Amino acid sequence: MNLEHLISYLPINADLFVRNWLENHFVTLKITQRRETKLGDYRKLLASNRHQITVNGDLNPYAFFFVFTHEVAHLKTFVQFDSRTINPHGKEWKAIFGKLLTESIHVYPDELKPYILHHAKHPKASLGADINVSKFIIADKNPTQTYLEDLEDGTVFSIGKRVFQKESKRKLRYLCLELKSKKKYLISATATVNKL
Repeated sequence: MNLEHLISYLPINADLFVRNWLENHFVTLKITQRRETKLGDYRKLLASNRHQITVNGDLNPYAFFFVFTHEVAHLKTFVQFDSRTINPHGKEWKAIFGKLLTESIHVYPDELKPYILHHAKHPKASLGADINVSKFIIADKNPTQTYLEDLEDGTVFSIGKRVFQKESKRKLRYLCLELKSKKKYLISATATVNKL
């Protein structure tokens, strides 16, 4: 597999893990534009007997590698187990994802390693479900970035063109009122927002 085009998206030395993980697998890797609904995905292309992994190309190298690792865990789970009898983010996937994160821990910066190791022991289906990893990995280079969890209850904020008012916390998300429609939505604590 030729990974030359991939190296610019990865942290230093991460390509060694990529080569090892994908050895003996026929994989189509697609680097996509930003998608609002997902950071990456895996699917088995039955017609061509290949695997396909997609990852958003706008991620920083650590986020790209983390998402890529998540998708490789799906590939390995599909190959190792009967995919019709297991959950996509079930115990089999969690064990494989945790192992891949642990073996590649040295790729991450020291300040992120404790969060990655914790995530490896308690993998989540969504990066947004782990607030510590999500904030550190997905954070833009913008030091003034504001997260929903940083705002006081009652604060008015926008996401894109939509305007909300923060209400109460519900586990990992906040109940927010969209001011125009008067509908309530659960929004991730790590959503980046513009305080109004």
